[in-house]
Amino acid sequence: MEHHTALGCMGKERTGGIYMKDPFHFLSHTSKICRNCGHPVLPFFSLGAMPLVNTFLRKEDIPLEKRFDLTVGFCSSCFLTQLMITLSPEVLFRDYVYFSSVSSSFLSHCKKTAREFIKRFDLGKENLVLEIASNDGALLRYFQEQGIGVLGIEPAKNVAEAAKTQGIPTIPEFFNYAFARKLKEEQKVSADLVIGMNVLAHVPEISDFLKGVSYILKPQGTAVFEFPYIEGLFEGKFDTIYHEHVFYFSLLALQNVFKNAGLEIYDLSMTPMQGGSLMIFAAKDGVFSVNARVRTFAKRESKYGYDKLATYRSIAGRAQKNKTELLALLKNLKKEGKKVIAYSVPAKGIVLLNYCGIGENYLAFSVDKSPAKQGLYTPGVHLLVHPLAQIYKEKPDYLLILCWNIADEVMAMEELKPFRDRGGKFIVAVPKVKIY
Repeated sequence: MEHHTALGCMGKERTGGIYMKDPFHFLSHTSKICRNCGHPVLPFFSLGAMPLVNTFLRKEDIPLEKRFDLTVGFCSSCFLTQLMITLSPEVLFRDYVYFSSVSSSFLSHCKKTAREFIKRFDLGKENLVLEIASNDGALLRYFQEQGIGVLGIEPAKNVAEAAKTQGIPTIPEFFNYAFARKLKEEQKVSADLVIGMNVLAHVPEISDFLKGVSYILKPQGTAVFEFPYIEGLFEGKFDTIYHEHVFYFSLLALQNVFKNAGLEIYDLSMTPMQGGSLMIFAAKDGVFSVNARVRTFAKRESKYGYDKLATYRSIAGRAQKNKTELLALLKNLKKEGKKVIAYSVPAKGIVLLNYCGIGENYLAFSVDKSPAKQGLYTPGVHLLVHPLAQIYKEKPDYLLILCWNIADEVMAMEELKPFRDRGGKFIVAVPKVKIY
C-alpha cells in the first residue's frame, strides 16, 4: 500500500500527470519551525533534490520536470520528525496514479481489518464508518458488504470516481476542520469510526486536520490511523522519505500532536504493512482509559532515544551504506553482461533509484502492474514503464524488486514462474541488499 491523502490545503491544480512550468506554485511551506508546537526544527538527513515520486511523465513532459529539496528535521520539544520543505497537496494529490485494489496483500489486510473493527466496535446498520483518503474504496467495501454505512473522502478525483463506480459513496475533497464542520452541520454527518490508512503522515496542517477528526467523531467514537512506523528509518528503510510524507511518527510525538487537538491515543498495535506500520486508536480526551500497551510502547521509545536528535542522525550513515552496496552489485552485474530490470515502481522505489542515481546506466527497463503507470517514464531517472509481459520478451537475468514490503508476494507470483524456471534471480535492496 502506498500513500493516500485527504489534506486541507489549496493551490493550483496539476492535471494529467504533467508538471506545471512555474515551480513556485509547488511550494507550500518552507520553515525551520515545528508544524505542531512552533519550536525550532533541526535538520539531520537530506536526500538532496528529488522529483515528485508519484508524477510519471510523458516523453514531452521530461524537460519540464522539477526537483525539490528533500531534507528531514527533528523537533526536540515535541519530538516530531518532519520535512523542512513541503509542497502543495493540490499538486501532489489531485491526480493520482496509485489504486489500492492493485495490491492483493493490501486487499487481504483490508478484509481482515474490517472484520476485526466490526467485531471490536460492534458495528451495525445504524453506524457510519468514515474513511479519510479512502482511495478506490478497497477498505470500505468490506464494511459495506455487512450493511454498515460508509463514506469515503478522497481528494484524487480520478480515484474517487473509481470508488463511486463501485458503489462506494465518496466525496472528492481534502479533509480539514472546515470541511468537517460543513459535513456535520450541513449534511448531519457524524462518524462512529473514522479510519485513515497511510494518510496521517501526508497532512501538512496536522493540527487542523485532527481538529476536524475530533469534530466529526461521535462522543464515544474512535479514530484509527495506520502509517509506517518511524523505526523503519532506523532499520535502513530510508526510501519511505519523500515529499508526500511530511511526517515520520513515533508514539511520543503523536501523543503530543493528538493532545493539541483534544484527542488521546488509548490503544495501539503493530501491523506488517509497509514493512512495519503502527496502528493507533484515539478518542476524545478522557473517553477511554489508556491501555497499558501505550504506556509500555512510549517507555520503550524513550529508552531507545526516540526523543533525542542524536538517534536520528544515524539514519544518514545507513542510507549511504545501502547506496554503496547496491551500486557495487549493479556495477558487477553489468560487467558480467547481466540484464537487470526494475520490478514495480512505487514511490519508495523512485526515491531509491534517484538517491542512488540508478537509471538506464544499470537497468534495461522497468515494469509495473498498474496500467496508470505503463507507457510513462519514471520520475527523475526516466525509465519507460512496461507491462509485466515485457519480462517474457526481454528475458532479464535479475529483477530489482522496488516494492520490498511485498517482496515475498512478488517472488511467488504465478506470472513470474517462467522467469524463475529459467534461473532468474531477484534483488531486494531495502533495508539490506540481498539476492534471492
